[in-house]
Amino acid sequence: MNEELQLVEEKNSSSLRLLSQDYQQMSDAAIWSAFKAGNESAFIFIYQKFFDSLFEFGGLFCRNENLVKDAVQELFIEIRKSRSKLGGTNNIKFYLYKSLKRRVLKEQKSGFYKLLDLKNDYSFSVQFSHEQLLIDRQLSQEMVEKLNKSIQQLPPRKREIIYYFYYENLSYQEIKEIMGFSNVKSARNLLYNALDFLKSSLL
Repeated sequence: MNEELQLVEEKNSSSLRLLSQDYQQMSDAAIWSAFKAGNESAFIFIYQKFFDSLFEFGGLFCRNENLVKDAVQELFIEIRKSRSKLGGTNNIKFYLYKSLKRRVLKEQKSGFYKLLDLKNDYSFSVQFSHEQLLIDRQLSQEMVEKLNKSIQQLPPRKREIIYYFYYENLSYQEIKEIMGFSNVKSARNLLYNALDFLKSSLL
């Protein structure tokens, strides 16, 4: 853990334990507002709640764990320093995902990590479990394996949109933002195209 983040967490660990239950009952918008207003307990709550999922999410774009871990920690340091200037959000996870994706892709193409000869092409590697496949909860294990094989045959962008829509339950508007589409229709069309391929592969 970055030293700056560790000191903050240690300093607020006791108060965080007392307030954690309260935060669990609060909306994302309220927690984010408290964080923006300078509440350190709100920041640590966000950090502890989302660090693991952010690390896992970053790994979908990059297999270099050090790069991903650095990117997640730098993201938290950055939002803590500039909290008063940040916009509002009613979905903290989505806000952080969108920011982390930009950071990870940027780091892969520049600076120290470029010297490691990492691939600069766009990638998205995901393997769904039976529980994660929300398209049809009645799928057998055999069908899940077949569907996963078909998903791996999709181009990265189509794998990505399947993940956002069925695993993260993002709306078309959120998918548009995180994938950089100019309009919602483009996001919807990409998802439909991906689903058409998957349906045909299962026939």
